[in-house]
This record gives sequence, structure tokens and C-alpha cells, in this order.
Amino acid sequence: MTLADNLRKAGLAQDLSFFLGVPLLLCACMTIAGPYALRIGVVGAFVYVAMMSFIPWWIAGLTTYVVQRQWGKVLPLWLIAAAGALIAGPLVLAYAMGVDAIAETWWPALPAASRIGTGIERWQAFALSEGRSVVLWVAFVLIYTETFGWKRYRTAAGTAPVAENRFQLSGSQWTEADDARLQMLVAEGLPPRDIAMRMQRTYGAVRARTARLGLKNNRP
Repeated sequence: MTLADNLRKAGLAQDLSFFLGVPLLLCACMTIAGPYALRIGVVGAFVYVAMMSFIPWWIAGLTTYVVQRQWGKVLPLWLIAAAGALIAGPLVLAYAMGVDAIAETWWPALPAASRIGTGIERWQAFALSEGRSVVLWVAFVLIYTETFGWKRYRTAAGTAPVAENRFQLSGSQWTEADDARLQMLVAEGLPPRDIAMRMQRTYGAVRARTARLGLKNNRP
């Protein structure tokens, strides 16, 4: 089995964990800790919470993907995730209203959305729910990307450390052409970090090579 096959399988496992495992975990927690089990039973509560968990989570995944495709090269990951969750808000609200209409007929004991406050109270409740959802979505996207190396929503800014580590670990040798280019870039007055990005080398490697060649580059 090739390395590419292993990476594809790892990505698939991470996708399944994020889009199925996380909402399932949230659903189980809400079923146990939420108020629904006392009104409609554990099974009914789980079904209701599941309808309110999986589809909204997938909607946020789709909208975040669209945002990442459009602005992934210029926006940081946290902003991509937050924008995706905010855009998903109206779609999730429309879906939740439909679910509540169905749930009201299935479980009369379950408070319907139409009976939970009126006017400004309902919008305040929606804003609070939306804020919690955005924070939760951003947190899980960042955790999966930064901790587990998930690449689903990785932005251009987020790929830089990976590229840096790859070149650092590869230990590629400096050729005469590399030295000539380094001297030219130093002569142009570029700082070491910009030189490292252009030459696809680590910051430390550029600083070390610059010193070894006796070049002067005091810029940070």
C-alpha cells in the first residue's frame, strides 16, 4: 500500500469522524443533558436532537467549503469557518422551523418553536443559538485542522507550516544555483522570511546558509 493510499484513508477517516462522529457525540450529550428526555422519552429526545444536529452540521460543512473555495487564499482558517457557520445560519433556521413543525405533531409534549417566546424574544434566542453554533463550529474545525492535520478546510496560510516542516525534514542540499539565487535575493534586500518562502526553505536554513556564505542580512 502506497503512502498516498494511506493519506487518502486517513483523510476519509477524519472526514467520517468530523461529519458523523462529532454530531453524534453532540447529539448524545444533548440527549442526556437536555430537557427533552423528560418530555418525550430518551428515544424520542435522541431522534429529535439528531434531526437538529446532523443536517445543520452538514449544512455548515457545505457553506464553509464554499467560503474556503472562494477566499481560502486570503482569509485565515478561523475566519473561513466563522463565515461558513454564519452563512449557514439562515438555512439552518429554515430547516429547524420545518423540523419543529413535524415534531409538534409527533410529540405534543415537546414545546414547539412557535410557543417559545414571541417577537424579540424569539430572535434573541436565535441569536444566542447562532452564536453558540459559530463558536462550536470554529472550535472543532480548528482542533481537527491544527491538532489532527485535517486538510478539508486548510487555507493557504495554514499550509505554510506543513511546507516548512517538509523542507526542513527533507534536508535538501544547497546547490550552486541555490547559493547564487540566495545571494541575489539578499542583495535585493529581502528579509530572510521572504527568501525562505521564495526558495521553499525554512527560515532557519536560510539564516544558516546566509551566515555560512558570509552574506550580511540584518533584517528580521
